[in-house]
Amino acid sequence: MPTKKYQLAAYRQAALRPDYELDLGEGKSIVIRQPDVSEVCDLNGMTDPREVLKLLAKDEYEPLMEAISGEPGGVIQSLIDDLVRHFGLGK
Repeated sequence: MPTKKYQLAAYRQAALRPDYELDLGEGKSIVIRQPDVSEVCDLNGMTDPREVLKLLAKDEYEPLMEAISGEPGGVIQSLIDDLVRHFGLGK
């Protein structure tokens, strides 16, 4: 028999992160909600940065891509890295 009982509520509380707000300038911003467990599991094995960003940004994907499409190529990976760090998804 286990000697300790673990609480799902404790894991949930430790994992909660605020929304990610990206300031686009000129008073515009995009707000991205924290991904849920199913979405995080779907990230496994993804290598296409567009697909990763689509999964993380959800409904904000199109406006986000419109905002960054003319930027230098490294912007997309830096943005993904920041999202992963912000939401505590990295190791």
